[in-house]
Amino acid sequence: MLLLILYVIITCLVAIGLVKLIDKFLPSGARIIVSVILWAATAFLAYLIYSSVMRPIEFEKAKDERYKAAVQKMIDLKKAQLGYKAIHGEYADTFDKLVNFIDSEKFAIVTRRDTSVIDATKNQAYNIVTDATGTGGYFKDIVVKDTIGYVSVRDSLFKNNDRYKSLDIVKYKGVEVPVTMKTSFVIRNETKLPVFQAIIDKNALLVGLDEELLAQENKVEDINEINGPEITLGSLVEITLTGNWPKRYGSNE
Repeated sequence: MLLLILYVIITCLVAIGLVKLIDKFLPSGARIIVSVILWAATAFLAYLIYSSVMRPIEFEKAKDERYKAAVQKMIDLKKAQLGYKAIHGEYADTFDKLVNFIDSEKFAIVTRRDTSVIDATKNQAYNIVTDATGTGGYFKDIVVKDTIGYVSVRDSLFKNNDRYKSLDIVKYKGVEVPVTMKTSFVIRNETKLPVFQAIIDKNALLVGLDEELLAQENKVEDINEINGPEITLGSLVEITLTGNWPKRYGSNE
């Protein structure tokens, strides 16, 4: 913005100066030449002003498009990892395991229903004897689970598309950036719990864009932006699957 103001001031000063020069010091024959120079200088400064205005606008547009592609990759990765954990009790430590899981495994379709059964333990504690129907005794509520079928992981999570096969890389108009992923375990209340973290390098994702604005992007601290030099999902020290991006790029919960 300061650069824009500077260009405007320079343009005004140059225009005023040249007008006075033409009116007071130049013969009529030279005025045409000076007028051409004036128009050329004005056009050049107008171009500089336009470029200074459009430079951050174009950067923001390109940045947002690339961030959305990266965040979608993170959301897909999170979906795949949660599915893997639901069956295996931990997160997949390689992308190959995730792809194989999605291609070959199935989720059980389970129904749940509430019912009451005889509470034999409580009846015995109170010396209550009942018949097979439990009449006169205690009952307890339970949830009965029944498996009624199976559905493939692929149809459940990525029906009608195969973007899960490239969870390890973000591709956008010729730009290809790897997704790094690590898994581990943390101890909470003497319980071993799985965690994982995925990272995308912002500098690699925004390669080819204005370097000055990219340097500013790496230092940004704003709740509506992606702070720091990386796009991250999850953590290796905390039990969380939150991403560090604002919701305008996609769900981060």
